[in-house]
Amino acid sequence: MIDIPIGRTPTGKRSFTMAYKFEVLRLWDQCLDRGAKARLMRENNLDSSTVHAWVRARDRGDFTTTMVKAADKSRMRMDSRDRAELAKLRKENERLRQKVVQAETAQEILGKAFELLQGITTSSTEDTEIPPALMSADEYAAWLDRKSLS
Repeated sequence: MIDIPIGRTPTGKRSFTMAYKFEVLRLWDQCLDRGAKARLMRENNLDSSTVHAWVRARDRGDFTTTMVKAADKSRMRMDSRDRAELAKLRKENERLRQKVVQAETAQEILGKAFELLQGITTSSTEDTEIPPALMSADEYAAWLDRKSLS
């Protein structure tokens, strides 16, 4: 039994990888005993026409051509799922960049507001005296005592 997984097409048909085909053909070439090839096909649930088509394709050199095309295709092309995911990730990346800029701006504004409020608090906590003309009689008397003027 061959350990290479067999894929499925969207319609449910089996899809054999090149590695699987090569393994079947390698075992096919090793079958010398009577009935060994039939046993190989039975063990792997393969039809004789399928295996014979693979043998003919290998003899014509189609597998080599297919492998070169597959290698070129995989290096240079993306399927639609990859393109869709890439577009989604780029959009999310742009959204996150805008969010970072917004957060940095908010942080800068909050920092300036903090400095402003701290300045207001500092200036309001300083001991500012009320002018004597605006003081009540009790405040004026306390002020005179503080200044040692009474």
